[in-house]
Amino acid sequence: MKELTTRFINAKKEFINSNGSENSVENLYDIIYLLKDIKDRNFEQNYILAEIYNLVGENIFASKIINNSLINAKGKQIERLKSIQKRIDNQRNNWNVKIHRDLRDSKIIKDSTKLNIEDFIIFKERDNTYTIKISEKIKNIVILNKKMPNENEYGYLYSEKEPNIYLLQSLIEYIKWLGQIKDEVIDFYNNSNFRHKLTNVGQIWYDGLDVFEFSINVDNDDIFNTEIILLDYLQNDFAFRLEIGNKTLKSIKYDPEI
Repeated sequence: MKELTTRFINAKKEFINSNGSENSVENLYDIIYLLKDIKDRNFEQNYILAEIYNLVGENIFASKIINNSLINAKGKQIERLKSIQKRIDNQRNNWNVKIHRDLRDSKIIKDSTKLNIEDFIIFKERDNTYTIKISEKIKNIVILNKKMPNENEYGYLYSEKEPNIYLLQSLIEYIKWLGQIKDEVIDFYNNSNFRHKLTNVGQIWYDGLDVFEFSINVDNDDIFNTEIILLDYLQNDFAFRLEIGNKTLKSIKYDPEI
């Protein structure tokens, strides 16, 4: 336990002194991963985990740990937990709290999602449109080199007409393409005009993007209308919508409401 505490103190000091450098964030996340794997954490382990979540801006997770730990906390333990919570409460009205993410995985080039016709499950809706679901055996879908969990809240596939084998084959290729586009997104961003745009983005910007959700709607003319909501790490996770028609990027719009 003493070794873990020393490791945390050193990582916290590096994080503060370097103003949240990439290396210091990675060191803090290494401790997060270590503690998350412990099934029955003691008070000190929970306290360190809550402290780190607060440091990296993930205050929802920090507050959850604090609330659970307060149930059995005593004396100075309560004071220490409430000290973190007070800092979180003071940050609550600050919309510009930086959320630091571990970007190591985002730099690894992922294989595009490999799908077969049999992986699609088709549901006819009351309005005669069709919802397309992907089999649960496919755990993740790669969009812009990010692994998205294959769950309804992250991705939506629709068709205005009944999907036949040719449409599904096109959808397989299209999802594969969505996983690989990097240069297309960077070039489109740099060569377009829109509000809140950064100047001359590149690999670092692309690696820092986080896909929040995506949807693909195939219309009656077989146009794949796609919207991807992304979080821009370089702008403190300011969200924007990327709209694509088939394989043509159409617009980027930053949205303060997301």
